[in-house]
Amino acid sequence: MLPKITRNGQPPPDLVFGYVSAQSQGGVPMTEATEFDSARPFHADENTRARAKERALAAGLTVTAESRLGFTVCGPPAAYEELTGGRIESYEVLQRVQNGRLRYVTHLDVVGDGQPADLGVGAVRDTDAIEAVVLEQPRSPYRLSPAAQAPNVSKYHLRLPGDVAMLLGATAAQQQGALGGGVVVAMVDTGHYAHTYFALQGYRIDPVVTVVPGTNPAEDPIGHGTGESANVFAVAPGATLRFYRASNSSGQLTSAMAGFLRAKGDHPQVLTNSWGGDLDYPPPDPMPPASSRVWVLEITDAVQQGIVVVFSAGNGHFSIEPQIPGVIAAGGVFVGPGLVLQASDYASGYASPWFDGEIVPTVCGLVGMLPRAQYLMLPIPPGCELDVEESQPSDGQFPDTPDGTRSDDGWALFSGTSAAAPQIAGAAAVLLGAGGRPGLTVQQLTEALVKTATDVTVGHNHPRFNNPAGPGPDEATGPGLANVGEALKYVRTHF
Repeated sequence: MLPKITRNGQPPPDLVFGYVSAQSQGGVPMTEATEFDSARPFHADENTRARAKERALAAGLTVTAESRLGFTVCGPPAAYEELTGGRIESYEVLQRVQNGRLRYVTHLDVVGDGQPADLGVGAVRDTDAIEAVVLEQPRSPYRLSPAAQAPNVSKYHLRLPGDVAMLLGATAAQQQGALGGGVVVAMVDTGHYAHTYFALQGYRIDPVVTVVPGTNPAEDPIGHGTGESANVFAVAPGATLRFYRASNSSGQLTSAMAGFLRAKGDHPQVLTNSWGGDLDYPPPDPMPPASSRVWVLEITDAVQQGIVVVFSAGNGHFSIEPQIPGVIAAGGVFVGPGLVLQASDYASGYASPWFDGEIVPTVCGLVGMLPRAQYLMLPIPPGCELDVEESQPSDGQFPDTPDGTRSDDGWALFSGTSAAAPQIAGAAAVLLGAGGRPGLTVQQLTEALVKTATDVTVGHNHPRFNNPAGPGPDEATGPGLANVGEALKYVRTHF
């Protein structure tokens, strides 16, 4: 039977919200009302309200809103204790919260000599202006959380985790117990929202670390980080995700470098990044820009610490990050309805003009096609930017139809090499985990992924580079699509 009350002995919060009931004109206190057909008898005259406010302010409370009956206040517990002569005590109530779930929620009460038995109500002595003080009780927003199961849409797409795991050869590894257990995968992105999808699957997610001061670790205004992170778990369901929100309050990725350094400093085994810059291609100078060189060294330092660093190859972008030696650059392969593999024309691919022998991508994940790469059904915060954008048609240079989801359902079709990077990060977690080889080096891990990738011989990559896929390694897809099961066999055989 609700509520079940248990005193918890915990101190009250620093700021308490409440309501002051001024003396009612009708002579019956609001807390003792038995008839509710009219509020008029409970109005207080102006002089009474003024005296009541004066008394509350003198006790140290702040008036936040007023009505003809009384006013709301906030302040420290000591102010309420000064006003009532009692003390503030906390207790737990088992009640329904978001999504109809039952949880114990902390409530507050005024206790002590002369205080009423009613929970959350305090009496005021030595005043003719205030008839009661009521502490505000916790409320839950009556919102619908996104469904844990993805919606069905007619547009061709892949579903997580099953389709992604199967096409990347991860299902075989998972059946052998290679789930990425014990491996921390750090991800720097726009934020991570606690979508019901992650809870349903039982994935391990550490508390979100924020980089931009004042930002909320529970929010992801864009939805990018939330959605793309699901790709890690599709491949490595036993891994632990450690997320670094590097976006500002609007969701713009303003502190990616700071996020990378914070993540690097925490020494994860894998560090995945679905972002980058965009420079002139071909570049005008034989050396990277001076500002990029600093960044090259910071990333190189992470690789030299033994961290598996993964960066997206880009969606038509030409950026410094995926070219850096030792970084795994994640490119794109599209698997169509007939399971035919072809190069994604949404993904970047080229020979590095700055680092001899470096080809972007190192290996590929699953990526959609132009115009918008609407390919993977991914969980996101309801009503976020991606939720709205993907549900609408696009126009301009690359017109496209909506993805078939609603603009507020917490699901959307998208991909890009932003999806490939966490997929490859998941592959790395599998190879490094308890079912793989915990002592594997970055070089050995990369070798295993490259040597066992499925060759792609059809299609071209992004029109900016327009490199064709062909037999063997190429500048469109590198060695091809990652095959996690075969890479695991390679590791166990060779290292």
